[in-house]
Amino acid sequence: MLSDATPDVQPLNRTALYSTQAKLHAKFGAFGGWELPIYYRSILEEHEAVRTRAGLFDVSHLGHLEAAGPSPEGAGSPLSQLQPLVTQDLSRIPSGRACYTPMLRPEGSILDEMILYRLDPRRIRLVVNAANGDKVLSWVRSNLKPPVEIRDLRESVGTLALQGPKAVPLFKQAAGESFQDLPRYGVREARIEGKSFWAARTGYTGEDGFELFVPAEDLEFVWSSLLAAGRPFGVQPVGLGARDTLRLEAGLPLGGSDLDEETTPLEAGLEWTVSWGKGSFVGREALERQKKEGLRRRLVGFRLKAEGIPRHGYMILQGGKRVGLVTSGTFLPSRRFGIGMGYVPPGLSVPGTRIEIQIHGRDVPAEVVQLPFYRRG
Repeated sequence: MLSDATPDVQPLNRTALYSTQAKLHAKFGAFGGWELPIYYRSILEEHEAVRTRAGLFDVSHLGHLEAAGPSPEGAGSPLSQLQPLVTQDLSRIPSGRACYTPMLRPEGSILDEMILYRLDPRRIRLVVNAANGDKVLSWVRSNLKPPVEIRDLRESVGTLALQGPKAVPLFKQAAGESFQDLPRYGVREARIEGKSFWAARTGYTGEDGFELFVPAEDLEFVWSSLLAAGRPFGVQPVGLGARDTLRLEAGLPLGGSDLDEETTPLEAGLEWTVSWGKGSFVGREALERQKKEGLRRRLVGFRLKAEGIPRHGYMILQGGKRVGLVTSGTFLPSRRFGIGMGYVPPGLSVPGTRIEIQIHGRDVPAEVVQLPFYRRG
């Protein structure tokens, strides 16, 4: 018997800036359990703003977790306890620096990929993908031992990303001091009119800029201050639509699309994040076995040679035979061709290899290319 009862629907989360963004006429959409701005004016216009001037993103859906301990070294330090849970060698990351790293399951697949920020000798901030926050929190909690603890900061900290060639002078205008000397993957405290937060020289667009970790109660103030200071620099608020085209153009994989729990770092072209000399880590034996036996697939970039837009899940063909699936794809009007990523057998991963992408029943010719599609000059 059919019921006319309304099924339970989990409401989408909203960031502290939702009402502010609505006043800017943001067009919202669902992503990772959140209702987030997809664009404000147009994806193309916002993409070009980041490439040529500056764009301001609200990416507060990213999850903040923090490992803290009473000691800067030894069993009481967060570094020593996190070291076997990630593929990077954290002993090479001093205070005030960060690193990008996968966190693996024992079978070598990616639980999540994240950036770890060593804020000081006793605290390491983990910024994780929104959809994986609960899994990462549970996994880390089950592996950390007292006196080190993991703190869930997802409701108390939000993230703004200021990206583009004008981001550094814009941030100086807003913060009243230059962060030009902050190195890539550096992090330190910053202030805007007494509001304190962390500023990191990281991002997900292929451009220079900062990611700002701001107390939730100060998000609106910092957001508005950056937009006001950025008017002479041509700053624009930017949604997740352009964030996706920017990261894809920069050859950066997306968790949940290009990377998931069926993927290993070796298949995804992330072996550079695996510190083989660090000693034991979760998933190491599986990766060593995969490396010895040989990969069955590799993540590649491709560009279309004819009109079309590749999308997640479309088939990759060669000579009419299915050889893989598209994991990410888009069309860049500025370049007038479609680009994408997908997994293919290793023998087809060489740049210049001809393939086809099946788009609405058409086999559109394409070519494997060297990533990234775009590199900042």
